[in-house]
Amino acid sequence: MADEKEYLDIQEEGGAIRVSFAAVGEIAAQAALAVSGVAALAAAPQSAVKGVTVATSEIGICSVDVHILSAVGNVIAQVAKEVQRAVKTAVDAAIGIEVASVNVYVAGVAAK
Repeated sequence: MADEKEYLDIQEEGGAIRVSFAAVGEIAAQAALAVSGVAALAAAPQSAVKGVTVATSEIGICSVDVHILSAVGNVIAQVAKEVQRAVKTAVDAAIGIEVASVNVYVAGVAAK
């Protein structure tokens, strides 16, 4: 794994803004953990932050993958939908970009 960080580039009139995938991942992770029904984040391959993978396309479209453990006793589909909403809202607000997709992977169920 390279030590070089990956960045999300935002072109503005006055110049460029570069936000690391790790920063976007941290925002997404905190938003997901704040959702009632999320017990923890699960390990994800090639993640910038535990449980979160951030990617951009050649045309600058951002997508976020979130890997969670659902808390016992919750409806998994409802928890996943709320994680999607919370992550999209948090990243949109904090970074000022539109997130095209938030994919939620429920890796298992755990006690909170």
